Amino acid sequence: MKSIVNSQRNENMKKATFLAAAIALLGFTSIDVNAQAPQAAHQAQQQTDNKEKISKEQLPEPVKAVLDHEAYKEWTVGDIFKVKPVEGAANAKTLYEISLTNKEGQTGTILLDETGKDASTEEQL
Repeated sequence: MKSIVNSQRNENMKKATFLAAAIALLGFTSIDVNAQAPQAAHQAQQQTDNKEKISKEQLPEPVKAVLDHEAYKEWTVGDIFKVKPVEGAANAKTLYEISLTNKEGQTGTILLDETGKDASTEEQL
């Protein structure tokens, strides 16, 4: 009888220990997420502060030439944003973020610098 009671106590202790560990783990995880949220919000705000919606006519001629190229003949230009560099950024360039849609409804975004070169692989902002 005594061994049955001890066995039940051991099981209850294991469950309590497991539950306490799970609660502690969730607590640490939520603290970490909360610590990262303000930083992500600041970065997103900084990026939107640097974006200005413009028209196709306001694009530099080299960027217009890229959009008029055969490769984009089947694509319709959507929103265009002039993305200004972050203050103090090394090798800072103004970039142009251009949304495109094709006849099938597929969408894409290209990122070009002022000379019409692909800037999506460069370190911008």
